[in-house]
Amino acid sequence: MEAIDETMSIYHILTEYPFLLKIFKQHRMGKFENREVLENLGPLLKLRTALSMISVNKDSFIELLNQAVLDNEAKADFTLADSPDRQKELTMLALLPCGMKMPFNRAFNEFSAEYSKQMGNVLHSLVEGNVNHELSYYAYMDSVTSIDELPDIIISSDINSFYHKPFRDNFLSKEYFVNLNSSPMNSDLEAIGFADPSKQFSMISANLLVLVTIDELMKDDTKPDSWRDLLKDEFRNKVIMRGQGGFFCNGVLLPFYRMYGIEGIKKLASSVYAGLHPSEMVKMIDSKKDDVPPMYIMPYFFAKKIKDKSRITINIPSEGAIISPVQMLVKKTAAERVQKITDFLCGKEFGQISAKAFFPTTNSEVNNNLEGMKLYWMGWDFLMNNDIGVLKKEIASAFNKQFMFTGGVV
Repeated sequence: MEAIDETMSIYHILTEYPFLLKIFKQHRMGKFENREVLENLGPLLKLRTALSMISVNKDSFIELLNQAVLDNEAKADFTLADSPDRQKELTMLALLPCGMKMPFNRAFNEFSAEYSKQMGNVLHSLVEGNVNHELSYYAYMDSVTSIDELPDIIISSDINSFYHKPFRDNFLSKEYFVNLNSSPMNSDLEAIGFADPSKQFSMISANLLVLVTIDELMKDDTKPDSWRDLLKDEFRNKVIMRGQGGFFCNGVLLPFYRMYGIEGIKKLASSVYAGLHPSEMVKMIDSKKDDVPPMYIMPYFFAKKIKDKSRITINIPSEGAIISPVQMLVKKTAAERVQKITDFLCGKEFGQISAKAFFPTTNSEVNNNLEGMKLYWMGWDFLMNNDIGVLKKEIASAFNKQFMFTGGVV
């Protein structure tokens, strides 16, 4: 990066960094949006002269421009779906649940700006939503064999390809990663055995899946007490869960398989009416229509977004709210170099931000405010003693076949 200073011409600055035009416009210098003005006047006009003409503090404005350049350079110029092979250019890749992405971005952008100032270099990162990467990035990861193809830090969500046999054989078995969780971790998650016994994954947080019922649409006070209750014939086509285009959330399917086997998966498929994004579930519930399904398996974050809570119940079934993990992999070879970053990601400040957004943190210093909520985690023995990639395909095949047979809506 070439640092901007007061001696540079407006033309030099805006030709080199055209995205800075937005800041110029915000400070009454929108005339440089006109290409003719920029080319004729811009080369002759120094930044210090332009700022003196509009009485803007020179030092503050230059600092603002330089920070914007740093922020822009820190952002990846590619999307993961289009160029998954370019992930090796990143220091950090984060694929997050939808509800966590916005608070994470706000906190991480502030941290990244300060980090770049202190370290004198740009933190190259990419933060995207986890939705849809099951069929793009995660499928690509099954074919990656070299540790050099990975970023130094990867944060991911759900039971993804990092649990599949190829990744286990190529990376986890060789102990390429360092565990950064405190021991013990936060008591809410320590109690369910959330810490990775192989010390490869650093568990960051959890996306809690709960059951929301529209009480006025439930007949004869038949609200389920257990996740098993959703498998009853009386609830055929009465449930919405996350899914789209024939793909349904593994964060739901794997735990149901763990609890109730393949027959339980088929019965769940009979109960599911459609797959939707959780934000669409909230809209459906808030529509107050009486011709919508009465039950929704959804993240706790989105359940809390429902406007009229007098009509609904956020149920925690007897087995507990289902845990869908948010985990981090940190290369051992990079651990010292990225320590400031991982200290932030595992620290109290970010833990509090996460917990406030209804994603309980593993940081032991933070109160998750779960108020005794029971949690269900499928367990490391299940994850490490099964070929999860193959199992997910078997589950999806059985689910989709039954889903279509019983009139599910795609």
